[in-house]
Amino acid sequence: MNEGKIWTVVSPNVGVPAFLGAVALMSFVIHFAILNNTTWFKAFWQGSAGPAATASAPAVANPAALAAVATPAP
Repeated sequence: MNEGKIWTVVSPNVGVPAFLGAVALMSFVIHFAILNNTTWFKAFWQGSAGPAATASAPAVANPAALAAVATPAP
């Protein structure tokens, strides 16, 4: 281990949980900041429909041709 001497200064019983706690805390802070500073997230939590949910289906140029393709042959 390249940095093995750190465990002569800091006990692994203290250092490992402190490191993992710092990683978890920073992850929470970063995720909270991203979710708090977006424009769409608050609307999502309130139940507002986004642009993808209100978009209509694409128009079909020839609906009869689509029905003929969708119907299996006997």
